[in-house]
Amino acid sequence: MFTKKRVFDIMFGETCNILILCVIFMSDPERKNYIMTGKLTRHPLGKILINGEFIASQDLNKALENQIYNNNLLGEILVHMGLLDPVDLKVVLSLQKDLASLKDSIKLAAGVRKLLGELLIQSKRIKPEQLEYVLQETHKTGEKIGEVFKRLGLLSGQELDGLLAFQQHQGDPQVTKLRLGQLLVTAGQITPEQLQNALTQQQLSPHKKIGELLIEAGHVTPEQVTHGLKLQHKLLTAVLAAILSLSSPMSPIIEHSEADFSHEQTVANEMTNIHLTLNVLYQAPELVITQADILQGYVEIKSASRIEIRSNVFFFLRFNGLGEPFEEVFIQGFGKELLINKRESSFFLPDVRGFATFELSYKFFLSGNAQPGTYAWPIKITAHPTMIA
Repeated sequence: MFTKKRVFDIMFGETCNILILCVIFMSDPERKNYIMTGKLTRHPLGKILINGEFIASQDLNKALENQIYNNNLLGEILVHMGLLDPVDLKVVLSLQKDLASLKDSIKLAAGVRKLLGELLIQSKRIKPEQLEYVLQETHKTGEKIGEVFKRLGLLSGQELDGLLAFQQHQGDPQVTKLRLGQLLVTAGQITPEQLQNALTQQQLSPHKKIGELLIEAGHVTPEQVTHGLKLQHKLLTAVLAAILSLSSPMSPIIEHSEADFSHEQTVANEMTNIHLTLNVLYQAPELVITQADILQGYVEIKSASRIEIRSNVFFFLRFNGLGEPFEEVFIQGFGKELLINKRESSFFLPDVRGFATFELSYKFFLSGNAQPGTYAWPIKITAHPTMIA
């Protein structure tokens, strides 16, 4: 039986788990409204762990499969399976409530103030080459970097405001939860008194870092300090992802138009700042089948398509239109090989937000009655936003 906690944890698995969610939402409107209105009492543990790169999505899938057969908590299962450090789990759970609120998430800012582009790279919203492109745009147009991010659909206005507020809180002496010393206290590796003594000592030796003073006092080992710094980085990454998620407008109503693979497709809802564009930069117009292709059973075409996708939401691609004389097709270029058959197939792209280009190669497998000839390009691709932003 699915509880709300179970549903939220499933949200962050692979495509099959997303399909399960769709069935659950359709059969239980109350759960759907709970997601769409953003009224969360806790930020899903699975999402925090994946966003902070404590675990991989396949690790979460294994734990969720394990959870089906017992009544243990997700974190306990991950620790028992050796997929998560118990110290990390303890600290993450202590911050889970803060990550359910945009205001509280922003207050978790820590460390030296970083540039907006650096924060976006750390949060995995953009890649370095995308930042380079944005910086080039600022030099060309004289716009502020935040305005360019908005214009390109890489950030909404609310997301930009959330990140700027986080940025302003970095370096604030009143913000302590994600400071190294406090993390070590939360992890149970030092006491509050030991931390206070080290902070007092630091006032006398301002050139020394808190980790150095705790090691010198014999309260922690160098390995514990190193682990604490890595933990701090992961938590800050999860906080940034939470800020973007909580700032991102969500709507169950999304206007979109079907588009074939021969022109640009745009999905946009200006009221909610949802943008999704699939633009074909190059497409082979036709496919030639020779007698030699028929004898070997397939025809292979390298670099037949080049597409560009710009999006500020998670989305999936839908492949359809495949018919005679083609049975199925392997598509390469999305990071892994996809097998598409005559029935409509979908593929979720969890790691793509912002913009990216893909060069696609195809291997079309032929049916038994295939004949030599020239055929129109046999497959169409459309992009569709998911309800999970």
